[in-house]
Amino acid sequence: MGILKDFERRLEQVVEGFFARALPGGGLQPVELGKRMIRAMDDATTVGVAGEAIAPNAFTFRLAPADHERLAALGPSLDRELVAVARRAAAAEGWILLGAPVVEMVADDGMTPGTFMVATAISEGADPAAGAGSHTQLIQIAVSGDAELVVLGSKRRAYPLSKDALVIGRLDTCDVTLADSGASRRHAEVRREGDEWYVVDLDSTNGTLLNGKSVRRARLKPKDIMLIGNTQIEFRA
Repeated sequence: MGILKDFERRLEQVVEGFFARALPGGGLQPVELGKRMIRAMDDATTVGVAGEAIAPNAFTFRLAPADHERLAALGPSLDRELVAVARRAAAAEGWILLGAPVVEMVADDGMTPGTFMVATAISEGADPAAGAGSHTQLIQIAVSGDAELVVLGSKRRAYPLSKDALVIGRLDTCDVTLADSGASRRHAEVRREGDEWYVVDLDSTNGTLLNGKSVRRARLKPKDIMLIGNTQIEFRA
């Protein structure tokens, strides 16, 4: 029971922030899809030849037609959030993903409103040019959300860049919360500008360093290291 409770606690931490909004009128909520997806990943994780834990990265949700239509109102943002949650869950649990996560929503007349099923599969090296129709669209969504911030240290944490701006600081309301006395309450922001990502210092007390140099605003490149207080954060893309 202790292991289950610990997993449930980590599950809540993974989905927190990604599904902060709730659809009006009750009914099936996006956060329910995210939680069920993580449980399905855990259930379907297999052991590779080198002993690594390999988790599924392809997910098909079967929804009642009414729920499918209702969730479709969120557009591609729901798929992006589910992809980001899959990546963050893998990082938190130490699972290996053999390809970019892919999400598909299917209307199923056999499902009753409020219920759904999720099928998982392991898909190696998803290619955006492969397939056709909605499948191609879903793979492109997965690739577009591939950037992430990784807090380095003994307790490594990954934060997928699933929205256009993430705030880093000590406040609990920050997207990336640091237990670091050297960081300001709202220290810096990583934001998307066109196809590029930038780090912007938010008038912090100790400043923001990028690869050892103090910056106010700077473009990020893969493997760049930011220093926020005493915490190193790597940009990966």
